[in-house]
Amino acid sequence: MKFRRTLAALAAMAMSATALTSMISASALEGAGTYTGSAAYIGTYFKADYFGNTAFRVSYKYDKFDEAGTYKDPDTGEIVTIDYNDTFQFLVFDSEWGGWDKTSVGPDGINDSEPPLTAEDLDTKTVYTATVPIAAIESKLSTTNAVQGINLQLGGVGDTTVTIESIEYVQGEVPGEEVTIKGEWTKLPDESEEPVGEMKVTQGSAYVLTTKWNIQVSQFSTSGFENPTVAVTVTYDKAPNDYIQAELLKTDWTPIVANYPYVDVTGTYTYTTEIPAGTNAFIACYDQCTVKEIHIYNNHEGNALKVSGKTASEINSSLQPSFALGGALEAFEVDESNNVHASETAWGNPVVTEALFQTVKGAGFKSVRIPVSYLDMIDANGNIVKDRLDRVQKVVDDALDTGLYVIINIHNDGGEGVPGKWIDISLENGSTAFNAVVAKFSAAWTQIATRFANYNEALIFEGMNEVMVSGKYSRSQFTNAEFANVYANIKTLNQAFVSVVRYSGSSNTDRCLIVPGYNTDIDLTVDGFAEKVFSMPTDSTANRLILSVHYYTPSDFTIAENGTTTWDINGQYGKTYMVSQLTKIAGYGYPVYIGEYSAIFKNNISEVVEYIGAFNQAVSQVAATGKSISAAYWDNGVIGDNNKGSGIIDRRFNVVTQTGTKIINAILGINTPAPDVAQ
Repeated sequence: MKFRRTLAALAAMAMSATALTSMISASALEGAGTYTGSAAYIGTYFKADYFGNTAFRVSYKYDKFDEAGTYKDPDTGEIVTIDYNDTFQFLVFDSEWGGWDKTSVGPDGINDSEPPLTAEDLDTKTVYTATVPIAAIESKLSTTNAVQGINLQLGGVGDTTVTIESIEYVQGEVPGEEVTIKGEWTKLPDESEEPVGEMKVTQGSAYVLTTKWNIQVSQFSTSGFENPTVAVTVTYDKAPNDYIQAELLKTDWTPIVANYPYVDVTGTYTYTTEIPAGTNAFIACYDQCTVKEIHIYNNHEGNALKVSGKTASEINSSLQPSFALGGALEAFEVDESNNVHASETAWGNPVVTEALFQTVKGAGFKSVRIPVSYLDMIDANGNIVKDRLDRVQKVVDDALDTGLYVIINIHNDGGEGVPGKWIDISLENGSTAFNAVVAKFSAAWTQIATRFANYNEALIFEGMNEVMVSGKYSRSQFTNAEFANVYANIKTLNQAFVSVVRYSGSSNTDRCLIVPGYNTDIDLTVDGFAEKVFSMPTDSTANRLILSVHYYTPSDFTIAENGTTTWDINGQYGKTYMVSQLTKIAGYGYPVYIGEYSAIFKNNISEVVEYIGAFNQAVSQVAATGKSISAAYWDNGVIGDNNKGSGIIDRRFNVVTQTGTKIINAILGINTPAPDVAQ
């Protein structure tokens, strides 16, 4: 037994550095070769490596049989007749290097036979194969500790010589199950030799190893999970006020999702990370906190709405209240050469998970608008990078799964001041340059519509966002000819959008579509209608179009970082003005979706809450007249009462902030003042 333990310990030293660096493999294992004598060591196989496979398969032949047909038992000293069904011994050992309980295997399989299998029953020409279930080997462990691994050696074969031609795993799937790991673990300074705490599995099956630097979790299964997720609950005793590591690493030590959040809080919080399907090991690295729980589960609700046959008015009314997910899939970064790159985390927000949408739904929102930028993720011919569409689809799936309506668009590709902007309505309508824009736009929407063709009408498409001519924000800045030209371009793009979506077939023939006027501005859209240069697209499906506008009035209060902190509710822009504006835009007979409204925080939360409450009362007041109108609060993910943001959900931990609670109450009309104004 001492011999076996020493060999396993030597293998363990190598495992400490490499065991978590490889996933399940079906390739040939080390151990092929020629062996002679009872208990000759062949190999050590750790559960972290073989987990997820069902069996060992050993192909071998006998080169020479023991002449006497007997051997001396090393434990009892007795002379024993060789039983070749004990050609191999699989020895299972536990996490404390104990156990060493054997499973004997030979030409007849696992050794349950009587009388012994002798050399007379065998030959040296045949290649024998033994397939041994891993579960059978592990079941022999007599201790209560977790299985650590399995040793393989020759059995009691005397001077017999055996050549192993191959050893391999038989692949299989272990059904996924929820795992909960609890305890208290704190990362200590590198030089510290103090205890780091302990984490133990309290639900499900997994192996946990804690070191001074991290927590290694392996030997779990997510097979069959639609959205495998890891939630790590930690406690901060003090606010580090710095960007600290809070992430899961793959077994090759690269991040599953890179995460170095700025932590300015104390208390208990949960980080949620979605892990790739098939993952069965990760390394948890969390600094300056105490890890209390690691929860591995399938975060999939299956609550997607089943919507069909509803008009645009019916669906649009169902969107209220709506949440606009800013600062995520529409974000981008610009390099030193002014090249733009679409990046979900470019503006400081973590990647979006289903847990965020669960928070959105739990806060009382009925729908979510997901702006999407393509920018460098689309070529000159409109071909979208597959990984980008895959990511958009995953985020859409997560949002739909929670029971929210979902709106997706093409966002910053036509945005004011965006490097790489390609939706350019300043071009001459009908020109070669603008026709190229229309072709690229049509190709992009063809791909998007095709990708989502079989999704039901709970998914809504919005063609584009805030398209405008740079620097022109009012009608007075245009000549009549210029105004007519930009609207001719908008109408061309809107018509192309509707036509390619309808042509894509399946549910797209009935899907609600959202189209904008100039810059999604109420007054400029009204001007377009009034001057007969703007009209809604022709649609082959009746009653499925929604008109898009935004509301950031007065801009000095809502979006100007150095603007006023006071909403002059008794002046020009009070609730009566809001009602007037919304009534005006809703008067053209189309449902109206206000895809964005908010006011950034400048140490003026009471003013913001009052503004948001009055605006939502105005929406309700107009809806009460029989108009279909809904509005999406723009959350850019930036939290803090003086950070010039509009974030009401802390996306680090997917929780509503204290300020967010006040604003959501105002949106929902809970304990909200009902100010009005005399114009």
